[in-house]
Amino acid sequence: MANNRRSSRQTSSMIAFCGMMVALATVMMFTGGLVPVFTYCAPMIAGVILLPILLEYGKKAAWTAYAAVALITLFVGIDKEAAFFYLFLGYYPIVKWDIDRLKQKPVRVLLKLIVFNVSIVAMYMILGFLLHMDAVVEDFTQMGVALLIAFIALMNVCMFMYDRLLSPLVILYVKRLRPKLKFLRS
Repeated sequence: MANNRRSSRQTSSMIAFCGMMVALATVMMFTGGLVPVFTYCAPMIAGVILLPILLEYGKKAAWTAYAAVALITLFVGIDKEAAFFYLFLGYYPIVKWDIDRLKQKPVRVLLKLIVFNVSIVAMYMILGFLLHMDAVVEDFTQMGVALLIAFIALMNVCMFMYDRLLSPLVILYVKRLRPKLKFLRS
């Protein structure tokens, strides 16, 4: 009986914590429509918010939280481009650790580039050609080739900066925040 109560309490704690993190990530995604640069920043921050779920409850809970945030922002979000950025790249903090387990650094870097660039190309193709978001297509056609190449290069630099930022954030969470979240282990 006591074991049942403890298990029920742990499940309730997990659901409450994951729900709060999903709500926080969703609110972050809603800021994507406020300032143009937030279209790119909000999905990255929302992905970081899912790290505690991954660390505390594992990949299954993190993937579920990711799916919840993606669906909410797709259906209710203001900035559809930000919602699609999250849909196509919000999972990166979950898969990064699997990629980092590979022993050879060039393979890791190449795989990260492939994941990122395939996701971005697929996203913009779906936005522009499948969903007929003409504003997206128009933005890229107005850029010109040189500016488009610079944009892609800058996006890849941002991806590597984001990737590098995730490890210290995990350490910060584990050393500073986790000890203060005693309810996760009760």
